Amino acid sequence: MPFYHFVLKTRDSHIPDPDGGEWPNDFAAHKEAGLVAQDLMRNQEVKTGSWRIEVRDQDLQPLSEILFAEIDQTIAHFPAELRQRHILASRRMAALSDAILALRKTLGEVSATINQANTVMALVAGKRG
Repeated sequence: MPFYHFVLKTRDSHIPDPDGGEWPNDFAAHKEAGLVAQDLMRNQEVKTGSWRIEVRDQDLQPLSEILFAEIDQTIAHFPAELRQRHILASRRMAALSDAILALRKTLGEVSATINQANTVMALVAGKRG
């Protein structure tokens, strides 16, 4: 049976499922991710519209992603146009969150590189002096 991993993507982090699980096919794994998303929405006191669950295969390659706002039953009674605007805003917020997380990672890498360069420069200066 195929093996799948889920990655919960929140505003502040991407949280991988370290264990993964088996489902008969991609569709079944995607459906399970939707059920997990619905459970998370019910149990959170924060706004989760921009949260996503990414389904990955056994090689950790992305297969699909569920935006919580798209399956949020609490907005089902809203007019279609309003629901679509909410989904679009949630999708944009998710993209912004991903960009901020990527920027934080890059800044951390730049900081580490600068620290390494400073260490090398101090060693070089010490050998010259």
